[in-house]
Amino acid sequence: MTWIIAIVAALLGLAAGWLVASRRSPTDPHAPALRRLADSLSAGRPPEAEPDETPEARQIREAVDSQWTPRNEERERALREALGRIAGYLRENVRGPLRATLERGSREELHDAAERALGGLEDLEFFLREPLTPDEVHNLTPLVQQVTREFTADWEISVRLMSDGHPVRAHIHRDTFLDALYLLLHNAGQFGEGKTVDVKVIRDGDRARVVIRDRGPGFTEEALRRAHDLFYTTTPSGLGLGIPFARKIVESFGGDIHLRNVDGGGAEVELSLPAA
Repeated sequence: MTWIIAIVAALLGLAAGWLVASRRSPTDPHAPALRRLADSLSAGRPPEAEPDETPEARQIREAVDSQWTPRNEERERALREALGRIAGYLRENVRGPLRATLERGSREELHDAAERALGGLEDLEFFLREPLTPDEVHNLTPLVQQVTREFTADWEISVRLMSDGHPVRAHIHRDTFLDALYLLLHNAGQFGEGKTVDVKVIRDGDRARVVIRDRGPGFTEEALRRAHDLFYTTTPSGLGLGIPFARKIVESFGGDIHLRNVDGGGAEVELSLPAA
């Protein structure tokens, strides 16, 4: 984003200079270079240097050129990454179980593998759903208790829940809130290497907060920067849709999600909602 800000600032400076110059002279020295720059960008080409280029126009051209990625290439790269993630997920959760069982498994094992494959496809379909809008006010604490019990039963990872006992209410859709929280707990369990996960539910002024902390190595700089990107993940068989989908749910409630590393190790994901 810093290069975009630099370009905008330079353009504003040129615009201010043009206004001043236009009062003194009918000729704008920047106009030819800016027209060529606009034509190049509109045509999807990186800008080229020209003999009569002004220092200000050169600054803009170099800023654009240093970060230049043609739109088609960017789209193709994102598509390849998405398809690669989906293919890896299907290999791990659908083709692998079915092929292994067909080759040497019993009828009962084949049934179990088919159930696992169908579950994998249902999980993929789950991420395509649009989150439902908030329908009523809920106390978040018992909902967090419920989903932590389900998570512990499913993955045998202990969760330590902390609350001051006071209601923490927010305007949400109950089931999609549970979905978002489960996804974030799953991430914490996976990247926390199976160690105990801490969950805290608090009301902080006009915000209702749920903070999930793992005891893993924490986020890398790239993960902090890209964790909200669709299909970004550091696990080969993962889809990279957990945090983006949870964020989509939380934002539909008027809230947001914050990621950070914790002093002493581990990572925190904070779910923040307007308190009711």
